[in-house]
Amino acid sequence: MKKFAVIGHPVAHSLSPVIHAANFSSLGYEGSYEKFDVTRENLGAFIEKTKIEGYLGLNITVPHKVAVLDFLDEVDESVRRYGSCNTIWFRNDGKSVGFNTDVNGFLETLEENNFDIRGKKVVCFGCGGAGQALALCSVYAGAKSVALGALHQERAIYLASNIKSRGFEAIALKSPMEDSLNARMLAWKEFALQADLIINATPIGLKENDEPLLSKEAFRIGQFVLDIIPTRSLPPTASQSLGAGAKALGGVEFLVAQGAKSFEIWTGLKADKKAMLRSVQEMKEED
Repeated sequence: MKKFAVIGHPVAHSLSPVIHAANFSSLGYEGSYEKFDVTRENLGAFIEKTKIEGYLGLNITVPHKVAVLDFLDEVDESVRRYGSCNTIWFRNDGKSVGFNTDVNGFLETLEENNFDIRGKKVVCFGCGGAGQALALCSVYAGAKSVALGALHQERAIYLASNIKSRGFEAIALKSPMEDSLNARMLAWKEFALQADLIINATPIGLKENDEPLLSKEAFRIGQFVLDIIPTRSLPPTASQSLGAGAKALGGVEFLVAQGAKSFEIWTGLKADKKAMLRSVQEMKEED
């Protein structure tokens, strides 16, 4: 049986084992998929351990998508371009190779929801591994501009500088004075209202009682809001934007699309995305 896993800190929320188990079952593929909570201090040792134990691949989630680069033998062009890694393949020659399939999940999700990013204004909240990849992917895919919001402004400034150095338009938004709904509204409302696409790539929404990233007044009719938090119910930021008339999507479709691409990298087989998506929908019905 081929072994796979997702690692992060925290990782208890992850639906990746559910969608991959559904895919394995649909395809008749003999595989197992686990989840492990791994701290930054143990990251390198854990990756080496899974390689020795014969794992074929790993998914990487928050907060390790950039830190993991220090422990890979090789990286794919996707990692070189977007600067973060969410998929590791342990190749037959023993090498660990990093890929970024978040960008596949992002572009497929936009396409499947009939959103054309070309010429659009994008605001991306969160400048960690996922936010960095999606912001860069936005401008490479033809977005007019990207504005970047983060609780730590130095991260937004660094990423904006990175994007501008590649010949694209980007600005770093002023960070809120504190991590609260009111403070984020004061700092970010004006730019959020101007955006055609809003991406929530922050961890806000992972915890059961998390408030939304922004209040309803920060959203408007005609916007598309992609909240990449993959929860069984609509995450709070996406739900909030619906109340303002925006089109909103939680992170499940994104999770399935990037997970399907990971599986195809690991195995060379085409994943059953319908079975993967259905597995989460069935979980919702059981709640």
